[in-house]
Amino acid sequence: MNQSLRSRLLALILISFVLGWLIISGFAWWRATAQANALFDNQLAQLADLIAVITTHEAGEQDLHQFESDLQQSAVHYSPLFQVWSAGGRLLVRGPQAPSVPLSANANPGYSDETLDSYRLRVYTRYTADKMHRIQVAQEVAGRQAQLHAFVRGSLTPLLLALPMIGLLWFAIERALAPLKRLAKEIGSRTPGNLEPIAISCIPKEVSVLVDSINGLLGRLHASLERYSRFTADAAHELRTPLAGSVTQIHAALDSTDAGERRDSLRLALNGLSRLHHLLEQLLLLARLEPDAAEIEFATLDLNALAVEVASEYAPRAMEKEITFELLAPEPVVFKGVRELIAVALRNLLDNAVRATAPGGKIILSLQPLERSIRLQVEDTGSGIPDQEKARVFERFHRLPDTKGEGSGLGLSIVKSAVALHGGSISLQDREPGQGLRIMIEFPIKTKS
Repeated sequence: MNQSLRSRLLALILISFVLGWLIISGFAWWRATAQANALFDNQLAQLADLIAVITTHEAGEQDLHQFESDLQQSAVHYSPLFQVWSAGGRLLVRGPQAPSVPLSANANPGYSDETLDSYRLRVYTRYTADKMHRIQVAQEVAGRQAQLHAFVRGSLTPLLLALPMIGLLWFAIERALAPLKRLAKEIGSRTPGNLEPIAISCIPKEVSVLVDSINGLLGRLHASLERYSRFTADAAHELRTPLAGSVTQIHAALDSTDAGERRDSLRLALNGLSRLHHLLEQLLLLARLEPDAAEIEFATLDLNALAVEVASEYAPRAMEKEITFELLAPEPVVFKGVRELIAVALRNLLDNAVRATAPGGKIILSLQPLERSIRLQVEDTGSGIPDQEKARVFERFHRLPDTKGEGSGLGLSIVKSAVALHGGSISLQDREPGQGLRIMIEFPIKTKS
C-alpha cells in the first residue's frame, strides 16, 4: 500500500524523535543513578567519619547516644543504621534500629551489599585511627531507591516537556508539504491538452526544481505533439493524392470493357500504389529519426565499404542515362554510426543526383577523412537548386517547382535528420555558378556511443 509523503515524513521524524528521546533518557537515567549512588555512598562515608571522631572522644559512648537521638529528630528521610564494635568483637554502641549482629560479616574496610532479615543493605565499614574500633553504617537499599527514583524523575521532567513537540512537527510538515499539494491540485485540474508551463509562486527551492523538471517535460511534450500534428496533417495530404488516383484508376478498369484501357488503368493504379508504398516507407523512416524516438544503437563501420555498396546500386541507372559515375574513396574510413541510416541518406542523395543529372552528365561521390571530421560529398552536373530554394528543400514534403510531382518530398529531410542524429552538418553549394549541385556532409569523428 502506498503511503503519503506526509505519513512517511511524520513516521520517520517520530521514530527518530522517540529513539533520540529514549537514548537521551536512558543516558540521563544511568548518569543520575550513578551520581545518586555515589552521593549516598559518600553520605555513608561521612557518617562513619563523624562516628569515628565521636568514638575517639573521651565521652564517646555518651556522645554517640546523643548523636543517635539527634539523628532521629532531624529532617532526614530515613535513619541510617550504625554499629561500633571493639577490636575484640564486642558491640559497644548501635543505633535503635540496628540489629545486634554485625551489619556485614565482611570486616574489611569499604562498601559491601548485604542481606539481613530479608532487608537489602548497603554497608560501609571503617576503623578508627587507632584500630581499636570498627564502625559499620548502613542504609536500606529500598530507601535509597525511593530517593533515587524521585531524583531521576526530577532530572527527566525537562525531557517530558519535549513530547508536545510532536504536534509542532505535524504542523511544520503540513506547512512544508503545502507547495506539493498546490502542485498536485494544479496538475490534477488540467485537461489532457493543456501543456502550458506550471506557474506556482512562493515555493521552496526543492519543489521549484521539481516544477522546472515538469515544465521541461511539458515543453518537450508540447513540441513533440506539435511536430506529430504537423507531420500527420502533411502526411494525410500527401497520401490522399496517390490513394485517390489509384482508386479512380481501379474503378475505371472495372468499368471499362476494353482490355487495353483496363491494362492502362491498372498500370496507372499500380504506379500510384507504388508511390504510396514508397511514401509510407519514407514516413516510417522519418518517424524513426525523430529526436524523441527510441534510442538507436551506434556501431563501428567502414564508410568506404558502405559507399561502394550503395554506389553499386545506382551505377546501372547512371549507365542507362550515360552518366559518368565516380567514387573517390581510396582508403577505409572507420566511423561509429548507424549503418542503415547512413545507407538511406546516401541512397536519397544518389537518387536525387541521378534524377537531376541530364544524359552525358557526371556524378561524383567522395569520402575524405579530416583531422576532426569525415567529409562526404555528392556532386552532380544537373540543373542545381535556386538559392531561394536551398533553405526550403530540407522541409518535409517540399518539392522544387520543376519536379512535376516526382518523389515524396521527404528525401533531403530524411538525409538531414540522419546526419543530425550522428551530430553532423549538411550544406548545399553550387558546383559551378548556375550549374550543378554539391551536397557536403561532415560527421564529427567523436559521436555518441
